[in-house]
Amino acid sequence: MDINDIPHTRGNSIRFFTSYITKHASSLKGKRIYDLSAGSGYIARLFTEKGGKVSAYDLFPEHNAFSEIDIRKIDLQYEFPIEDKSADVVILSETFEHLPNQFHFFKETERVLDTNGILIITTPNTSSLRSRFSQFVTESEHYSNPLPDETTAFVTWPGTTDGYFNKIFISGILRIRVLAAINGLEIRKIHKSQFTSTSFLLLIFYPFILFFSWKNLRRQLKLSPENYHIYHSIYKLNTSFRILLSKHLIIEFLKK
Repeated sequence: MDINDIPHTRGNSIRFFTSYITKHASSLKGKRIYDLSAGSGYIARLFTEKGGKVSAYDLFPEHNAFSEIDIRKIDLQYEFPIEDKSADVVILSETFEHLPNQFHFFKETERVLDTNGILIITTPNTSSLRSRFSQFVTESEHYSNPLPDETTAFVTWPGTTDGYFNKIFISGILRIRVLAAINGLEIRKIHKSQFTSTSFLLLIFYPFILFFSWKNLRRQLKLSPENYHIYHSIYKLNTSFRILLSKHLIIEFLKK
């Protein structure tokens, strides 16, 4: 099966997790892994095959088509039905952009993660140059796709009363960083993702991004030099070629 044909997921996300699991196979064995957006169960199955102790959840558990473990129901806008410090790894694939209360998600994830636990999120990259240009011309994720309106903003699944918001809560890397940091999670790594040709063309504006980011860093350090680590990490994110050029954000967080 072509990975782009796997339902309820994105090919980019599948490619990343396939590579990640292969690379970290030895360290994943025996780890308590929680997939909070299991969808078809394909990613959960990959972790299970490498010896992970996987618990899978989804708003629509009946969509499971690949995982042999039971997928349990979860609504990420409420308290997670998961015990404190019970997870070594939490993953959320292509779902963060649908959550109205993203602060709550990070708060609950921090609660269920054990010390030195890892959270991995994949989400559309509104911090890319292409997306920044799209915001400028059409105020949407992509200039060829308008932002959902009131007729498409909320999707109800056929035959149920459950539903989810469309992609009207896409957050950029700096907003994601601060929401995570407030809840005790720090960015450990921005993983490589597919680049976009439009973003490459828009690199002509990079000197402006670099200048104003440096200017802000300099001003902040004068006011609060004790926060150097925070301000410098923001500067690095805002000027990162990987972030500016990538179609998706694939972010790995660490709970201290």
